[in-house]
Amino acid sequence: MSNLDQKIENAANKIEAAANEAWEKRSFRIVSKSISAAAEIGLMIGAARLSEKGYKSTATCLFALGATGLICDLIFNRK
Repeated sequence: MSNLDQKIENAANKIEAAANEAWEKRSFRIVSKSISAAAEIGLMIGAARLSEKGYKSTATCLFALGATGLICDLIFNRK
């Protein structure tokens, strides 16, 4: 393994450890889930605006993406 590969691997391990440590904190989980939900709701609102302007197929895709993400968050991210 080259020196660059080793540095990348070490950096990835540090990031993973920091992410795991942060995820154990309730406030971090609440904030990250809230940001995710806000982004998905934003996609759905953007879809409504695009639909009003006549971009129906794009609006449908955006709304489906936002709704799918929101449903997956509600079903799979219960902790």
